[in-house]
Amino acid sequence: MNGIDGYFGDGSMMWRINRERVVLLAGPAAAVMQVAHPQVARGVAAHSRFREDAGGRLIRTLDAVYAVAFGTRDEVAEVRKRVAAAHAKVRGDTYSAFDPDAQLWVMATLIQGSVSMFRRFIGELSPEQLDDFLNENRVFGEVFGMPPERLPATWPAFESYWDEMTTGNLLGSDPLCGEVARAVVGPVSPWWLKIASPVIEELAAGLMGETLVERLGLKRRTAGVLWPSLDALLPALAPMTPQGLRFCRAYRKALTRGCCGLPR
Repeated sequence: MNGIDGYFGDGSMMWRINRERVVLLAGPAAAVMQVAHPQVARGVAAHSRFREDAGGRLIRTLDAVYAVAFGTRDEVAEVRKRVAAAHAKVRGDTYSAFDPDAQLWVMATLIQGSVSMFRRFIGELSPEQLDDFLNENRVFGEVFGMPPERLPATWPAFESYWDEMTTGNLLGSDPLCGEVARAVVGPVSPWWLKIASPVIEELAAGLMGETLVERLGLKRRTAGVLWPSLDALLPALAPMTPQGLRFCRAYRKALTRGCCGLPR
């Protein structure tokens, strides 16, 4: 391969869902729910500057997601190499970046976040489309070092896994989970993220169950009006939004390449 083409194309669910900027609204919740897993929280706490750079991990994850979804095969190979090098250092007595259960959970937060925002603000997805999106996400599993077979085979199986995790006792069970989660939603820098922290916290808490919110010590800061306001506005605005604003830059750049195909 010469790196001109990517793993996905304009007919893929990967492009259809992740091109929408509104899926980024699930980013704070995904980041918080990832560190609600004790192994992830321990790794982040031990191997990152999470108090000073709480938003950095979310930004790096987003960059990797866009590179895999819309980039060339050479760009995906570079992400794979970079992730492997970074994760090789994240090991300890009670955690590892290569733990398959933790890897699956991190992947699940990204998948669930993207799908939930698309369905909430853009439109419904058929069972076949959901299965296709899940199957396409196996590429992400490989890039991040997770065996692709770890992902559930069907969307109903994925939902069962999600419900088991979010109603179980594992998430938030280590006090460190709450410490890292609160740093994620309350960044001290840059200044504009610090000012926006009440909105960031509400974006996260509003998509999470009350039990987990309490376990992590988060607060609902906008009297519950943020998400209802978004529900009232965004479904009507999305169809009228110019593509330059509605769709992410990585998608629009990939369209100009004109040489992308579905995974083989």
